[in-house]
Amino acid sequence: MSERKTRSSRHLQPSHNKKLDKLLNVLIGIVVILIIIVATFVFKWQDDAGQVAKDEPLQEQKNDKEDVKEEPSKEKNNDETAKEETEEEPTDETETSEQDATTETTSDNPIVDKVVTNKSWKPTPTTQTGQHVSSYDDKSVDWAEKVATVTAATGIEKDNMIIWRIQNNGGANSAIATVSTNDKTQMYRVSMEWVDNEGWLPVKLEQLNTLNGAY
Repeated sequence: MSERKTRSSRHLQPSHNKKLDKLLNVLIGIVVILIIIVATFVFKWQDDAGQVAKDEPLQEQKNDKEDVKEEPSKEKNNDETAKEETEEEPTDETETSEQDATTETTSDNPIVDKVVTNKSWKPTPTTQTGQHVSSYDDKSVDWAEKVATVTAATGIEKDNMIIWRIQNNGGANSAIATVSTNDKTQMYRVSMEWVDNEGWLPVKLEQLNTLNGAY
């Protein structure tokens, strides 16, 4: 009987070894798979890290290029501002030139506060043609152009102007107008002369302190 058990044990031992071998093979296969997975993950992580390292310098270069592009834009704006300031300067020079052309003097006439002349005054453009005839008809073109000349010299608009008198000033092509604002706070006499083919030219502006004896 002992002999039978021994034979049985010997018969079962190879089968047990085969199962153990299969288990080891399975475990080895699992380990190999895990190694492959880990290796794949490590390689992929290294590739991603390398790609990030490559992208960062590119991004920095891109930002640097954007900064370089912005600087000329700022310089351009500065140049445009300087250009505008330069273009505005002639206007200031023109105003200064007009002020320099203005001369103010006193008068022996007690009703005149000051006498103003200005070399920059220009003739009021005329629509008249042919031989000029000075007119004192308040409905004539010549009269209207005289009033426009007074407005240009005094700065008083027609709607705010009282025309006390416009009359001959000693010659066919010479006239003088006495005017004031509606509230009479500003009173003037304007002497003007006719320039052929151009119009009436203001030649003297008198600032008055009263209208009594002004015309």
